Amino acid sequence: MKHRLNIIEILLQAIYSSGGVQKYLDTEDIAQKAYQISPNGLCWKKYSDQIDLNKVKVNLYQASKKKLLSGNEKKGWMLTSKGLETTEKSRKKNANGFQLRSLKKDIIDQDIEISRISKNPIFLNYQKDKSKPSFRQMESIFRIDSYTTPENRKIRIRKVINLCRKNLVISNFLTKNIKILKQNKRR
Repeated sequence: MKHRLNIIEILLQAIYSSGGVQKYLDTEDIAQKAYQISPNGLCWKKYSDQIDLNKVKVNLYQASKKKLLSGNEKKGWMLTSKGLETTEKSRKKNANGFQLRSLKKDIIDQDIEISRISKNPIFLNYQKDKSKPSFRQMESIFRIDSYTTPENRKIRIRKVINLCRKNLVISNFLTKNIKILKQNKRR
């Protein structure tokens, strides 16, 4: 049985299908895609052919408070791992025929990241010996270093975690050892 998507689920699906797994998307681009998914959910009452941008913005902020999205109006919006989970769960709910698909670029990048990490000696040592990686080793896994700005650091970490979500072994490795990067912040 199919159920109706709530507005936040519509927005999450719009972000997912527009490439918000890897990059920040503008509010208006999200609104356009969401309107394609569910024209009745995001329009004005009187002018049903117009997108209610205020409704979109309010629900994007609500989704970010629920940790489904990261970002804001200025830099854009990107899915978090919790947002990806919610999107995957709501995949079958849509009743109007919209098929949620990953972008080809996301699928290719996913394969590249999973392949890169699965061949990495740090990951292989972790699998074999359960040896905890060092701060620098985790930086190399995420391809960040001391020259990476704090904002780009967050983006890169979120992107790698999102892309490796399909491989449970790598995903568990990343989520368990991300604490190393958070505990040992450089000053």
